[in-house]
Amino acid sequence: MLPILSSSELRRITGNIKEGLNEIEVSLDLGLSRTKIRLDKKGFFLNNLLIKIPKIREKDKSCYVVNENKLEKVQFFSEETNNMYKLIPTSFRPILKISGTSMHKKEFVDRIKKDRLNGKVLDSGTGIGYTAIAAAKTAEEVITIEADKNVIEIAKLNPYSQELFNNKKIKLSIEDLIQHIKKFKREEFDYLIFDAGNKKDFGNFFSLENYKEAYRILKNKGRLYNYIPKHQIKRGRDFSSEIINRIKQAGFKIIEKNKEDSYVVAQK
Repeated sequence: MLPILSSSELRRITGNIKEGLNEIEVSLDLGLSRTKIRLDKKGFFLNNLLIKIPKIREKDKSCYVVNENKLEKVQFFSEETNNMYKLIPTSFRPILKISGTSMHKKEFVDRIKKDRLNGKVLDSGTGIGYTAIAAAKTAEEVITIEADKNVIEIAKLNPYSQELFNNKKIKLSIEDLIQHIKKFKREEFDYLIFDAGNKKDFGNFFSLENYKEAYRILKNKGRLYNYIPKHQIKRGRDFSSEIINRIKQAGFKIIEKNKEDSYVVAQK
C-alpha cells in the first residue's frame, strides 16, 4: 500500500530539517512501524526520490499519502453523496469522518472484541472495517456490508484496515443492507452488528421493517449489537428510545443499554 503519514509526523520532519538533521526515523504507516529516511531542505527521500513537504498548519489533523512522489491529503468530497470524507490520525488508530461525523467509536469496537463473537456474523455498515476486523478475531465467518463505496476507498489507504481485504474470514460486500438483508436465510447468523453512521440512511436502517428482517435472520439466543448515533440530541429528540422501541417491537429482548457509549445489546 501507499506510504502514509500523519500531519503531526510531517510537522516533526519539517522541524528536524530546520535543525539540520540528515536522517531520522519516521512512521510511514501511521505508527505500525518505523523507517529511516534521508532529509533534504525541501522534504525527504523515498526510494531515492525527493518528496516535498508543503506547509502543514499547526491545527491540521490529517493523513497524507505519498502518491506519484507527491503528498496528498486523504480527504475528498463526493458530489454523489454530498459528503466530505476524511481520514483523521489519532494517538491510537485513525478514524473516518464523514462531513464532520466520526465513524467507528472505539468503545463499541472494543465491546465487539471483548465478547469474542463466534460462528457467523453479519456486520453493517463496514466503514473502514474496525468492527469486522474485531469480530473476525474469533468468528468463523464475517459478512460485512457497506452501502457507501467512498468509505471503502478510504479504507484501502488506511494501514489499520488492511485485514478487511486480506483476511479470508471476512467477506466484504458493497450493498444497501435494506435490500440485501432480505436475501439472507432464516436464522443464518449467530450475531448481528448494526452500525450506521450516515444520516441519510437513518430512516430505513433503523426502521421497524429492517429490525424484523434482522430478527428473522438471527439464530435463537443470538445477539444484536446496535450502535445508536446521537441524532438530533441537541434538539431534544430521544433517538435512542425510538430505536430501542423498534428493536423491542421486532421481537428482541434488550439485555443491555450503554447510554454513555451509545449502544444497546439485544437478544432473540
